[in-house]
Amino acid sequence: MKANDKNIDALQAEIAALKEELFESNSIVNAIKQGDVDALVVHNNGVPQLYSLETADYTYRLLIEKFRQGALSISRNGLILYCNDYFSQLVHIPSEMIIGTYLSEYLDNPAQFGQIIEAIKYGITTHEILFRYDHNQKTFPGSISLTDLEPSVEAIGIVITDLTEKKKHEEALFRHHQELEDKINELHRTNSNLKEFIHVISHDLKEPLRKIVMHSDRIDGSYLTESDTKAMNVLKVSALRLNSLIDDLVQYSSHTAQLERTEVNLAGIIYEVVDDLEILISDKKAKIEIGKLPVLQASKVQIRQLFANLITNAIKYSRADTPPLIQIVQDYNLNAEIPNQNTKFVKIQIKDNGIGMESSHLLKIFTIFQRLHAKNEYSGNGIGLAICKKIMENHSGNITVESTLNEGTTFNLYFPIL
Repeated sequence: MKANDKNIDALQAEIAALKEELFESNSIVNAIKQGDVDALVVHNNGVPQLYSLETADYTYRLLIEKFRQGALSISRNGLILYCNDYFSQLVHIPSEMIIGTYLSEYLDNPAQFGQIIEAIKYGITTHEILFRYDHNQKTFPGSISLTDLEPSVEAIGIVITDLTEKKKHEEALFRHHQELEDKINELHRTNSNLKEFIHVISHDLKEPLRKIVMHSDRIDGSYLTESDTKAMNVLKVSALRLNSLIDDLVQYSSHTAQLERTEVNLAGIIYEVVDDLEILISDKKAKIEIGKLPVLQASKVQIRQLFANLITNAIKYSRADTPPLIQIVQDYNLNAEIPNQNTKFVKIQIKDNGIGMESSHLLKIFTIFQRLHAKNEYSGNGIGLAICKKIMENHSGNITVESTLNEGTTFNLYFPIL
């Protein structure tokens, strides 16, 4: 009986010791669940063992869990001691199945793990690598950032950022860049073809003009009446001016010529335009009043085109019962319009007494191919005012419009004083 009593006492003592160990283990597990301690998994001869470390703050643990980046802690040989839910979502594996595995298992090239760890010695802690997920069936690009946690903890902290969307944006940007380059190259080819076309056309036009001028000089004026002589002079002057315009067109077609600026007498240019439009002005019984205008640094050919378009436009949109009156003047009252401007401007106004426009149309008229009237009402293709706007932009200036229906329109041209 005494031997049995000893065995019973020994068993009871062993049971008490096991209960104490079980209580301690349950306390650790409960503490882990409540966030009072962190759990680490290490391998001992291939057998995973659970250890716990008392930690600071529960809110920090929540932060890591809610982090919208993958967070891991690993041993130096790559054993995963901890992972947050986001990394679990990235690799499509439950976190409890990730802890105790090795980080290299989630790399598309497992050999990169050794290179990443080795690079820490040289202060290189950030890399872009390809991760595997969905049981190694798929991959995603990621950025991995490592922090050595020694000597506080014998572990390495890792943050993993999914670069999938970033790479998609980069690829889309690259494709857009390629498309843009293709369009630029196509534009260069078009410009080159246009220059060749202009030179060919200019040659074909200048040859008959040269003959007109040459043969008009050979005509014996003694046989002509005064009226005929005047007509021949008009013919010759017009041919010479057309020849000059062709030269300007060829010059304008080259890139460098567009940037050239010379002194341009605005009044002189406008008188030339009025002379060119003599027939149209006469037919419409239009009156052009030209005030005192300044000399500007500008492109002569573009300024001529600018005023030709605006004057033609004013005559075209005149009222049927009222002869067109077009006034071109310099407005000196700029302070109220452009206060505190470092750049000084010259303001030129082109006023007419035509049909005018509704206020809702004022923003549309500078749009290329924009027409406010039917083709059977007024001629034109809707490009003239768009060209005017472009010419003013080429001169670092601006064009605006004011109009009252059935009363007239005023175009304001702002030229910077260089």
